[in-house]
Parts: sequence; C-alpha cells; structure tokens
Amino acid sequence: MNYVEEILDRKTGELVSVDKGDWITIAELARFLGFGRRRATTVLRHLDFLQIEGVGRDSRHRIADWVVQRGWGKRLHRKTDKFPFDVIGPDAVQWIKERWQGAVTAIERETFSGPVAEAKAALDGFQAAYGRKEMTVQMEVSWLADIFPDLTQEQMSSILDVSQQLVSRFLSVRSEQLQRAKALKASFR
Repeated sequence: MNYVEEILDRKTGELVSVDKGDWITIAELARFLGFGRRRATTVLRHLDFLQIEGVGRDSRHRIADWVVQRGWGKRLHRKTDKFPFDVIGPDAVQWIKERWQGAVTAIERETFSGPVAEAKAALDGFQAAYGRKEMTVQMEVSWLADIFPDLTQEQMSSILDVSQQLVSRFLSVRSEQLQRAKALKASFR
C-alpha cells in the first residue's frame, strides 16, 4: 500500500503531499518472496526482524522495536477490530532481501538434520500418502507427538514453522484429551 503524508506548507498555507513509499504487510512480503506466511515468519524471527509479544492465546509476531526505531516499519491498530498488524517499508524489504537466502540456509541446516529431518520427512510422507495436506497445526503436533515422542517442543516448532509456545499449548490440549479419554475408558470397566 502506498502511504502518503500530508504536511502543511507554512509559507503557502497549502497541504503538500509527501510520498512515504510502498509499505507492505508480512503476508504480502511472504508472497513476494515466494514463501508461505508461516515459513516467512520463521525466517524473519531468525533475522530478529520479528519478535513474539504476549502470552498464550494472545501471543503475536510483531516487528521488532529496532525496526520501528529505524523507521523501517509501523505498528498499526485497526479501528474496526482488535487485531493489530504491521507494515514494513521499502528500505526494510531491501534489507530482508539481502539477508533472506542466508537465513533460509541457516534454518534448513538447523532444522533438517538427524531426527528432525526424519520426522519432517515422515510427516510429509504421511500427508502425501493419505491425502492429509490440509492438516491443522494442532493435528500435526499430535501426529508428531504420537509417532516421534522423543522430539522436543523446539524441534517440533522448527519442523512446523510455528512458535514453541504454540506447540506447548497444543501438547497441553492433547494431554488433557488423553487424560479424559483414559478416565472415560476406566469408567466403563
């Protein structure tokens, strides 16, 4: 979205429009770079461009404070709903493009080695073999916990390109569901 700022020219008394550049959202940046939103968020977190704010259900990825201080990004709040969003400027997009490939390579090196690579390949194989491409993150977390119980939450989060907090929340939900199922099964004996 092209942002324009109107400034009052004190000499002439007229409003002068100043072009602030083409600002885009994180989702638009992801599409521009040919990645999905979750994968782009992971890369931007690796670059310390995004930070996690809030806790639990209220946690969000927001642009880092240093980005706002440099004037590369803006934190916006909609008037119609409670969901904030961020936009980044042309200078930030250029900075990200220069570092993008290195960050992707570093993440792949960390993520796709040893048991993590095996779990990622198994999940992809399961989704392809059984037509489960549209699994939710909660379903993917449960599947990984069932098939690869030795994976840490951090490893699961790197496989799924989500935050560790989200994995923790879904594992807690799964644990509660299993406890209720065991109690229900025991009550029928």
